[in-house]
Amino acid sequence: MLLRQHSRSRTTWLVSLMLCAHAALGQDRNVVREKFAVEPGGTVHFDLDHGNIEVEVVREDVVSIALERTARDGNREPFEELLEQHVYSFDQSGNNVTVHSRFEGQGRGSRWRRRGGLRVHLEVQVPEAYNVSFENGAGNVNIAKLSGNVSGSTGAGNVVIEKLKGEVEISSGAGNLDISGEIRSASIRTGAGNIDLSGRLGALDVASGAGNIYAEITRQPREDSEIRTGAGNVTVALADDLDLEVVGTASLGSADCEFPLEITGKLLKKSFSGTINAGGPHLKMHAGVGNVTLKRK
Repeated sequence: MLLRQHSRSRTTWLVSLMLCAHAALGQDRNVVREKFAVEPGGTVHFDLDHGNIEVEVVREDVVSIALERTARDGNREPFEELLEQHVYSFDQSGNNVTVHSRFEGQGRGSRWRRRGGLRVHLEVQVPEAYNVSFENGAGNVNIAKLSGNVSGSTGAGNVVIEKLKGEVEISSGAGNLDISGEIRSASIRTGAGNIDLSGRLGALDVASGAGNIYAEITRQPREDSEIRTGAGNVTVALADDLDLEVVGTASLGSADCEFPLEITGKLLKKSFSGTINAGGPHLKMHAGVGNVTLKRK
């Protein structure tokens, strides 16, 4: 249930509530904090209409939340009225924690314009062995050093996931995605944006409507992988000891391969295919308008 100012779960405890104004910065600021006792293996879920999310690991079995709200420079609406129109809640069910945030103002002008007067930023600490899921209308997401799975969607915003040990499933309407770590599998979609994947990657299912894609594959995949973009370049760096069946095509662009595979085609349409080492799962690479490159890692 969403409340006007605060929601307290019966199984959790409230740490502090801080209200402060920073006149020297020309900006009003409000911070709400709460901490939940959990066990490893749970999930924190974010359900936001807008705002930035930052998740980091701590050596405690807690989910610690800091919700910061600030007024944008030049905002004409009183800060107290903006806070009143922002509805949020923190709830716990077993080892899972859910964070809701919505701007539900009824003042003059469009809700989107009035919502734009309030910045929302979440800083959340979780145990190392924990999962994260999110639904965010607009905003950036940053997650670091997690041993768990990450899934989510954002309408517009960049997603950065560093040193992850787990699986990833993310969709974005528009925004760049930068993901690194020991990724067992990844399913990633963005309508417009670049995708950068590095570390020890397993099976990949990656697509961008418009944007460049770069991926390093250094562990032997057990399943097929496909990497494609409608407009942009696809570059994959492979470790020498992997066993794969490879197909790379550029419908309107060039193809380049550092492994001993034949490049065929004419004019701007190029492709290569063949077996690397003993062969194995398929790796398909495709660029509609752009170049396809297979490099040695």
